[in-house]
Amino acid sequence: MLVPQLTPSALAARMPVILQFPTEAIRPVPSLRHMTTQLLQEAAQVIPNQQLLINVVSKRVRQLGLGHRPMVETTPRMSLTDIALKEIIAGKLTYESLRESPDGAA
Repeated sequence: MLVPQLTPSALAARMPVILQFPTEAIRPVPSLRHMTTQLLQEAAQVIPNQQLLINVVSKRVRQLGLGHRPMVETTPRMSLTDIALKEIIAGKLTYESLRESPDGAA
C-alpha cells in the first residue's frame, strides 16, 4: 500500500490570505418580515375582522401544508402564510359565515 507523501505546496509557503467581504449589501434585500406585514395590511382591508382573518389564513396554511396547490403565483422564498395572504388579496380565497338560527343552533 502506498502512502501519499505530503509536501508543502507553494500556496502553503505564503502568508494566509484573509478574505474580505463587503460590510453592506450591494443591493438592498427586502425584508421578508416587511413583505408579510405589507401583505397582512392589504388582506385586512379585504377581511377587516382580525380574528376571522387569522382563522382563514390558518386554515389555508394547513391546507397548503398538506399539499394543496396555491391559487396565486408564488416565489420560492414565500412562506405558506404569505401565499394564503396573497390569495385573500387576489380574491381567490373567501369565507362563508354561518348564521345562527333563533333557537341558538348554527
